Amino acid sequence: MSRILWLDAPGGAAGDMILAALLDVGASEDRVRAVLGSLDLSGWQLDVSSTIRCGVTARRVSFSPTAAEPHHHDHSHGHEHSHSHGHEHSHSHEHSHDHGEETPFPNQPERTFRTIRALLTAAPLPHSIRDRAIAIFARLASAEARVHGGSPEDVHFHEVGSVDAILDIVGISAALDDLAVDRVYCGPLPVGRGWVRCAHGKMPLPAPATLYAMEGWATVPGIDGFEQVTPTGAAAWVTIGQPTPAPAHTVQAVGYGAGARSFDDRPNVVRAILGTTASQARTVTTTLAQVDDMTGEHIPPLIEHLLAAGALDVTVTPTIMKKGRPGMRVEAISRPHHATRVARAVLQHTTSFGVRQWDAERVELDRWHVPVDTPFGVIRIKVGALDGTCLQAAPEFSDVAASAHQHDVSVARVHAAAVHAWHSTQDPPSRTR
Repeated sequence: MSRILWLDAPGGAAGDMILAALLDVGASEDRVRAVLGSLDLSGWQLDVSSTIRCGVTARRVSFSPTAAEPHHHDHSHGHEHSHSHGHEHSHSHEHSHDHGEETPFPNQPERTFRTIRALLTAAPLPHSIRDRAIAIFARLASAEARVHGGSPEDVHFHEVGSVDAILDIVGISAALDDLAVDRVYCGPLPVGRGWVRCAHGKMPLPAPATLYAMEGWATVPGIDGFEQVTPTGAAAWVTIGQPTPAPAHTVQAVGYGAGARSFDDRPNVVRAILGTTASQARTVTTTLAQVDDMTGEHIPPLIEHLLAAGALDVTVTPTIMKKGRPGMRVEAISRPHHATRVARAVLQHTTSFGVRQWDAERVELDRWHVPVDTPFGVIRIKVGALDGTCLQAAPEFSDVAASAHQHDVSVARVHAAAVHAWHSTQDPPSRTR
């Protein structure tokens, strides 16, 4: 039995809307508050309330400064993105950034991706929460760098680096961790036409950073004149989910997360559906190429490029080609939405003139990571289970290698210590709510 989460965006997607939907569908508010409280950020408060959008009762989430740090934001709704879900862009207020997001937290430092990653790394967060939040910010950094130029590592976040945006993203990661779902599926994003006035002048909708953040994602027509999808919402949506239709499942719970404004013709909400499915098969795409004029030294960088393009696994097998010459069979497995990028990577980094692709169903174990304490630090154990029964448990090699290097010991020694630490637990841990 697998737990799945389906996210739908009939009204749009912003960080606070996604977080509100996850809380409404069953994530623990107390745990989210505890995780956010562990960050080295002060002067904020989380308000969670109930509201109605086009006849639908929904959860509303907003972050605002505490009384010790009053703000002078003119809008009373406290939304992370004042123009994301409720304001027309024809007014004369000047935005500080080209995507039109603004924050109820004034005078924020322009944090870089490097700064935010250091903030999250320093916090006592579980690996699963930290890694997901950093991945969302990495996508934002890449989008911002493509808009403004420069390195993603050092790109300056404006509103998306403010306190409320950080809390939204870490809150989403914490809520997903608490729901303990095996897979997340996300629907298409609504986008409209129009303009937003910002510090750089008028920018077309969707905002440039939003477009880059949701590159490769399906869209549907939205409402003209409104920024229904924000950069933060797009980056979180694309990072946490798969752009495939939800499989047949049994609905267990439904939640709604509200935006700031009520539309006349549709509920301005993100909808979250929690369900279970007995199927553990997932669609994958196999990309195959055969080459007989490449040397072996080209294989390691090829594998790196394919993995960077989205391949889940890459194999290179020696073979005999049609003219009797020795060659190589290059085979990469990816999710269908990464198949085009993987095919392009094969064509760019091999001497092949073409690739073959086909879809197949891959039956997988449920998998997650559990941290264990060893004399060499915390090592993640990758756990695989079938119908709730643990079948596999193996130390994550990247953790083992990094710890071995740090302590100047052999990889085998750290690996053995991690395995011992895992087996010393009374029962194989399972994900808990």
